Amino acid sequence: MKINKLLVCLGFLAMPLLLCANKVANVFERSYWIDIDLRHNNGRGYWKNYTQLNEDQIPTSTEIQNACKILSKELNGNKLYVTYHRQFELSKAKSVLSLWKKHGAKYGLTIVPTIVLEDYSDKPKMNFNDNELLDLGKWSMKNINANEFGIYDVYIRQAEGSKQDIQMKTLRNTIGDKLVRVGLQPGEQLNKHMVAGVEDTWTAECQGLTNQLWEFPKEVNGNKKFGRLLLEDWVMERISGEEKRIVWNKIPVAWDYDKPVDPLGYVCPGDDALINDPPIKGRLDLCDQYISNMYKKHNVPYKFYGYSCDLHILEANSYGKPEEPSFYETLRKGETYKGYFSNAMKEVSAIYQRYKK
Repeated sequence: MKINKLLVCLGFLAMPLLLCANKVANVFERSYWIDIDLRHNNGRGYWKNYTQLNEDQIPTSTEIQNACKILSKELNGNKLYVTYHRQFELSKAKSVLSLWKKHGAKYGLTIVPTIVLEDYSDKPKMNFNDNELLDLGKWSMKNINANEFGIYDVYIRQAEGSKQDIQMKTLRNTIGDKLVRVGLQPGEQLNKHMVAGVEDTWTAECQGLTNQLWEFPKEVNGNKKFGRLLLEDWVMERISGEEKRIVWNKIPVAWDYDKPVDPLGYVCPGDDALINDPPIKGRLDLCDQYISNMYKKHNVPYKFYGYSCDLHILEANSYGKPEEPSFYETLRKGETYKGYFSNAMKEVSAIYQRYKK
């Protein structure tokens, strides 16, 4: 029996060492990133220093329960990265996270408290001092999730010696190897204080005005590294060079296809919530097909840990249209979202359903 347990932890029987070491259940991740307040981003602690704006409204218990039901029953999620960028102060955040934990448990959702350490203003500042950070980390380990604590950043700002790196070291020394990077960028080295990463795939999934152009990229100025080939390159980068847990993003919002910069749709026209389109129909299914096949092709299916989906960006674009009700409004009411990006969410949900066990 002892030998069998050792073999499992050493990677025999297709069980990666990482999962044994980090005590993370070997369950295919079907996660969503969602704002703690279930409201359109008011910018506090995100686009502006948290001291410059009043606190946001906190969600009610019923609103959180409604959201958890939809995210689990309709959208087939099993984990939520509940993102907190100091929309309101820490005492309120703890109360709200407790509600996410309570209602998430009813619907089989693991809750991962996920914080934005540094805002995105013109003069970025840290959202928490060390005492606040450690208090929230220790409280979360005890009350919400003893295995994971998320650090959100969609910019590359976590190099060794950076402000975030220094704070993460302090947090890791206190709570242990529990930090998960949400928003890891392609080509970026996962910070040494992290045990896992959720990687962005937006550009590779967006490229191509048709699925034919995505799946079989045409050469432009001597380059064919677009769409499928770019996505496969990013996946291979992690398969061959990363031993830590990596989960791949499924995008619910793409870029504008109506006025492409180039005739093939390979060049990013920018990110504009007023005009962004959903992914091309069937694009997310194709991405799943090629991502999963990469792990099979290279004989490392045990390193295929799952998918994640950014609902923060979905709300930003739903609100920006503007849609009435916006995506978050439907979640708060416990209603099915029927807006502009609803077919993309159906595609994500169907992919998640496929990986249920």
